[in-house]
Amino acid sequence: MYGDMVSGTFFRPADRNREPYIRVAAGDYEELLEECGKDNALAGILNTVLHELTHYFQWLNDLDLTLIGEERQATNYARNIMYDYSETRDHP
Repeated sequence: MYGDMVSGTFFRPADRNREPYIRVAAGDYEELLEECGKDNALAGILNTVLHELTHYFQWLNDLDLTLIGEERQATNYARNIMYDYSETRDHP
């Protein structure tokens, strides 16, 4: 949207009557597949979905967070959910 390379975005309308939406870029899947294998390539995309879903719930619940706080929460929630559902449970 602003020219930055990102793997996902969340559009949060100021007007609560408009629909929010998430966009996830997965066009580099084949490259990721070759570089890091199927499980890690899919995990990267799933992590993006979880991160953006956290932004959706922040918007839905009208949380009053700073931009840094929003990003930290989204990153932590995505990481924790990935850990909770992973087979290896290699938590940092």
